Amino acid sequence: MKLEQITLPIKEDLERVEEVISERLKSDVPFITTVTHYITENGGKRVRPAILLLAARMAGYSGPSAIECAAAIEFCHTATLLHDDVIDKASLRRGRPSTNARWGNHASVLIGDFFYCRASEMFANSDNLKVIQLITKAMRETTEGETLEITKSNDLCITEEEYLKILHAKTAILIATAAEMGGLLGNVSEEFVRSLKEYGTSLGLAFQLADDVLDYISDEETFGKTRGIDLREGKLTLPIITALKQADPQETRMLKDALISEKLEESKLKEIISLIQKLNGIDYTLNLAQHYIAKAKGSLAVFKNSIEKEALLNLADYVICREK
Repeated sequence: MKLEQITLPIKEDLERVEEVISERLKSDVPFITTVTHYITENGGKRVRPAILLLAARMAGYSGPSAIECAAAIEFCHTATLLHDDVIDKASLRRGRPSTNARWGNHASVLIGDFFYCRASEMFANSDNLKVIQLITKAMRETTEGETLEITKSNDLCITEEEYLKILHAKTAILIATAAEMGGLLGNVSEEFVRSLKEYGTSLGLAFQLADDVLDYISDEETFGKTRGIDLREGKLTLPIITALKQADPQETRMLKDALISEKLEESKLKEIISLIQKLNGIDYTLNLAQHYIAKAKGSLAVFKNSIEKEALLNLADYVICREK
């Protein structure tokens, strides 16, 4: 099922989110408006806003704060992408030149900061202290996760447990925050808020693990960024961490050489991807992603059946089945 079909129950709300995004990104500095327009016109899946809106509705809330918070949480996500692209020296984002490739690192970092600042204003205007506390904690933990990833970037002995800790902080926390925030807006009991948080956490882990696999098996046209970019950047993700655990000395040397090489030719990249597949790196990562999808779905069992719950369950399946 395509994302547009899954989110049909909140189609009008998502359209309002887009209007808020457009309005809140206007600036007295023309360059900021130009760059933010370039970023937002490139779209995005809007998964986090969709989760927040669906969770809020499932918790019995459909007021204006949900629209504002959904747009603001997308701003937080966009800010992390802008900063990520600078750190990773990425040249593509969603199939187009990344902001840093087009305008440089300085502009990309500052525009990322602008997204953060605008989001902070919007959350502050919600007058909901729990929401403000939740998002500020999430952004601190996300920043810590990004920093931890940098410190572990050259650690070829990184364990699966350590890697999942990075994924939790870097990706899962913001998705969990979107789901949890929906519960807070609905003012439901702690049991339901906790269940939404658990849903988002498991979904976020599965989302990033699926991304790890897509980096190896998807083409540039489909995925919107260069195939094998994680490997080319020497980035240790679960497929290669798993492969390193299974590799014999010669295979280990091949994998390590690929990770530390300044340039990886296409023929060598294909050889390394085949080796990772042979050593079960792809299948293991996909199976673990499926495990977290099952956990995410199970977390929603406390809620009665509804179109919003059905959409959240379908969204979990989408995370695994998507092509980009």
